[in-house]
Amino acid sequence: MWQDILETFEGALPFIKTFGLIALKIVILLVVGYYLSRFVAKKITIALESKDKMLANFLAQVAFIGINIAIIIAALGTAGVQTHSIIAVLGTAGVAIALGLKDSLSSVASGIILIILRPFVHGDMIEVGSLMGKVEAINLFNTTIRLPDGKLAILPNRNVSQANVINHTDLSQRRIDIVFGVGYESSIDMVKLIAINVLEHNACVDLKRGYFVGVQDMGASSLDFLLRFWVEIDCGIVEVRSHILESLKVNLEANGIEIPFNKLDVNVLKAQDAPLRVQNTLENIVYVDTKGVESK
Repeated sequence: MWQDILETFEGALPFIKTFGLIALKIVILLVVGYYLSRFVAKKITIALESKDKMLANFLAQVAFIGINIAIIIAALGTAGVQTHSIIAVLGTAGVAIALGLKDSLSSVASGIILIILRPFVHGDMIEVGSLMGKVEAINLFNTTIRLPDGKLAILPNRNVSQANVINHTDLSQRRIDIVFGVGYESSIDMVKLIAINVLEHNACVDLKRGYFVGVQDMGASSLDFLLRFWVEIDCGIVEVRSHILESLKVNLEANGIEIPFNKLDVNVLKAQDAPLRVQNTLENIVYVDTKGVESK
C-alpha cells in the first residue's frame, strides 16, 4: 500500500513542482504588482501634488487601477490562460458591461472632462445646485465637497459636469452689498460720510477697486442706502460683513442718525379743515434739483 502511495507521489511530483512553481510565480507577480502600483501612484502624487492636488489624485488612481489590471492579466497568462482569449472575451463583454454600468462609466468620463476643463481646483468654494462647499478631490467616480458645517458631500462626476457650477473663489476678492435704512430726517451727505469712514477704516476693504454709497430706495418708514464694496476672501466674507454692520450701527448712533423700525403714521383731520390744510401744504412745496437750486 505504501509502495503504491509512494509511486503515485513520485509520479505526481513533476506536476506538483510545476504547479507550485507557477503558483509561486503568480503570487510573486501579484504581490510585486500591487506594491509597484502603490509605488507608482505615490510617486505621481508626490510629483504633481504641489502643482495640482486634484490632478495628482486622479492620475494616481488611474495608474493604480491600470497597473493592477495589467498584473492580473499577466498572472492569468502565467497560469496558462490564453490572454488573447481573455481580451477577446472582455471586449465582447465590454458592451454588456458598459450598458449595465453606464452611469458609473459616465462618471469616469465626466471626471476626465472635469480634470481637462478644470472649472474648479482643490480648495475652491463652489456651488452645485443647492450645495455649496470646498472641493476636496475629483476621484474616478465622484467629486467630494466639504460643506461649511463639516459634512462631506459625495457627488457623482456626471452630476457635477452636467450641473450649473458657480465658483466662488475664482477671484481672490468678493463684492459685498449691504442695505441699511435711516430716518427720513437724516442728512444724506452725513450718512454717506459715515459709511465711507467705516469702509476706509476696515483693512479688508479694497479701496483701490472703489465703492458705492447712495440712496437705493425710499421705503415706507426709512431712507434705504446701498453700500457696495470689495473685500479679500481670506479675511472672511461673513466676518467682514458683520464687522461693517456693527461699525455702521455704532457710528450712525454716535452721530445722532436714527435707525428706524417699520412704522405707520396716521394723521386725522377734521372734514372742514382738510381742504385748507392740503392747499397750504401744496403751496409750500420746495423742489431741490441735483445742482442744489431751490425753486417753488
